[in-house]
Amino acid sequence: RGGYGGYNDRYIDLRVDDHPRPIEELIRLYELRQLYFEKPRPEKVAVVEGAVKEEAAAHLIRLGYLPKERAADSEALYEALTVYIHTENFEERELEKGKIDLDVLAYMKQQPSPQGEK
Repeated sequence: RGGYGGYNDRYIDLRVDDHPRPIEELIRLYELRQLYFEKPRPEKVAVVEGAVKEEAAAHLIRLGYLPKERAADSEALYEALTVYIHTENFEERELEKGKIDLDVLAYMKQQPSPQGEK
């Protein structure tokens, strides 16, 4: 049985018929579902070094998870990334220390900063 508490036969029920752009909204919701509940694909796993490390640090700083003065500290970066992953409920995509799921990084990029700027 599906649904909340197993009380109906629906595994997923997404209603978008009242949305001004229903197809785009359905795609957005499906992509979020994939992001939150699927495991990372091996081809989307990257080592946190070089450009990936710089980009992750920049977004963690922008989003308020990493103090700017600690950006060069790898341990602080990994701690901030772990807090971010747990705050955003991406535990299914959490990887061993030193690796990141590029889908999580892509989500992080498009996420608005607390100040409302990207």
